[in-house]
Parts: sequence; C-alpha cells; structure tokens
Amino acid sequence: MTSIVVLLAVFVMTLGNVTIHATMGLFGRSIGLSEFQVGVIIASSALLFVLTSLYWGRSADERGRRPVILWGLAGAAVSLLLFGALFTLRKGDVDVFVAFLALLGARTIYGLLCGGVQPAATAYMADITSHHDRAAGVAMVGAAFGLGTIVGPVLVALLVERGFAVAPLVACFVTVLTAIVVVALLRDLPPTPAMSTSPPTAIIGTITPYLALAFVFHFAFAGLQATNAFYIQDTLKVDTIEAVQQATLISLAFATSSFAFQVFAVRLLKWSPGMLLSTGFVVCGVASAACLMASGFGWLMLSFGLMGIGFAATQSGLTAGASLASSGNRQGRIAGQLQAAMSAAWIIGPLAGAALYEVTMSGPLMLTAAAMALGLVALLAITVPRVA
Repeated sequence: MTSIVVLLAVFVMTLGNVTIHATMGLFGRSIGLSEFQVGVIIASSALLFVLTSLYWGRSADERGRRPVILWGLAGAAVSLLLFGALFTLRKGDVDVFVAFLALLGARTIYGLLCGGVQPAATAYMADITSHHDRAAGVAMVGAAFGLGTIVGPVLVALLVERGFAVAPLVACFVTVLTAIVVVALLRDLPPTPAMSTSPPTAIIGTITPYLALAFVFHFAFAGLQATNAFYIQDTLKVDTIEAVQQATLISLAFATSSFAFQVFAVRLLKWSPGMLLSTGFVVCGVASAACLMASGFGWLMLSFGLMGIGFAATQSGLTAGASLASSGNRQGRIAGQLQAAMSAAWIIGPLAGAALYEVTMSGPLMLTAAAMALGLVALLAITVPRVA
C-alpha cells in the first residue's frame, strides 16, 4: 500500500508539471511573451533541479523519504496555484516583463522544492526491494512518471477550452489531496545498513559511469524532443495544426510504449541492469534509424513507439544499476545525483538539438543514434564480470 502512495506522488507531480509544459507556450504568446522568455521559464526548473537534487537526495537519506516527498508536493501545489492565478491574465493587464517575472517566480518555487520527489521515491522503492528485484521496483517510479506524461496532455486537452488556468488548478487540487494521503498513509522504513561493497548484481562498481551514461542518453533525447514537431512537419509536409496533432499522437505512442514496458516487461523479464541498458541502447539506435527512413505518419508512430521501449529499458537499467552500485544507506543521494545529471542534459540538450536541426533536419536523430552507439560501447568497456 505504501509503495502505491509513493508512486501516486510521482504521478501527481508529473501530471502538474506537464500541465504547465502543455499550456505555458500558448499562454505566454497570448500575453506577449517571446519564445525565449517562455523557454527561460520552463528551463529554470531544470537548472534548479541540477542545483538542488543532491541536497534533496541527501535529505531523503538523513531525514527520511516522507518529509522530502511532502515538501515537493507542497511546492508543487503552491506553484500550480500561482500559475492558475497568473493564467487568468489577459494581454495588457500587466506589463509583459512583470508577467514574465511573476511566471518565473512560480516556476522557481517548483524548481526549488520539487526536485526531491523522484529521488526520494526511487530510494523508497530501493528500500523495499531486494537486489534481484531492484530493476522492477525502480522501474515503477519511471512508470508513474510516464503515466503522468500521458494523462497530463489529455487533461489539458479536455479543459483548455475553459481557460488556461483550469488544468493547473485541477492539478493543484489533486496535488493537495495526494499530500493528505501521504501524511495519512506513508511511513518511513528503518534506515538500510551501509554496505562496504557493491552487491553481486551490480554491473559497474561505482556510480560515476552511470552519471555519464545518463547525461549522454538524456542529452540526445532532450535535443530530439525539442525538434520532433519540426521534423514531423517537414517530413510529412503538413500544416502547423496537423503537425501539432500528429506530433501529439506520436508522443503518446512513445509514452504509452514506455509505460507498458516499465510496468509489465521489466517485472516479467527480470533482466539485469546490464541487459536492460544494452537492449535499450540498441533499440533506441535502431528506432532512430527507422525514423530517418520513415516516409509516412504510421511508420513514424511505430518508430517512436519502438523508441519508447528502448527509452524505458535504458532508464530502468540506469536507475537500477546506480542503486545497486551504491551502499544501502545512500540511495537518496545516488538518486539525487542521477537526477542532477539528467536535468543538466535537459538544459543544454534542446539548444544543441535546435542548432543541429538548423544545419540538417536529420541532425537530432543522427545525434541520438550516435549517442546510443557511444553508450553501448562505453557500457561494454566498463562492465565488470558478475561474480557469484
């Protein structure tokens, strides 16, 4: 029951964040913000996650998983409430720069307080799983995140006709309810005893290689996500509205396949982190090549659906492998470090992807394929033999 509460917190946090991502661009344009200003507002949280994830991860180890999750939910609720209020503004109500600062402030609250939810949740799942079940346990955190990315856009699509403010306010209400559930039902487990060496299922003896692999992997995907809609429009030769619709369906295929793999396949297959990582790198590389050869919408959707499976396998392998490579009482710190590495990639990845796309529209997909090849080679080079 407690694991469901933890996963619910991750889902709700993601749901609220996605409602902001899905509405911020169009709302910003409606009140006169530039694309650059909108980008700064969204990117500010990634920067703050880089700066705060280590602190929140350490706090999850020293103070417990529960208070860190509650701080994150509280920060999310306040941030969403502010966004809901600000999203009622109309062009000319306030100076554009004042509106920009207010929106940036609302996003800053999210970035400062919410960076500990996923590391604390990952650490909690590590607390309640054995070494052999670690991949399946931490994959559920990714699945909860993935489900939020699926439900969030649907919520926005259903409510946006009632105004930009409605979806964030609904997400705020759900976040408050979730915080109440966490207070009532979630209790921290006793600290896990420290271990001096990595467990037998670890494929790499230290955390550093996982941080490097996570950065490279997410750097490529950040660049790809920033240019997906452009690539779809330019490849299929469709107008803007149709491109947005098709890009949304393709993103849904990616998120759905990723969610299904983490919920079902990781648990049933019981693969080691090394097998998950190598399979994920290969599948993502093949899917990138398939996207480059795609000539129609159906082919692109299948290719991105396949890429979602590869993404889920790699992410599960990274999280489980890093957890197993660390001592038992440092799970929060390790999860925080991993999140910081991923967040750093999401700051600079979109800029690199956009720059590559200006050179050639196939650039971001080629970068993704190259990053997967690099990741696979690096994994093979640093993998240590398993011992009995």
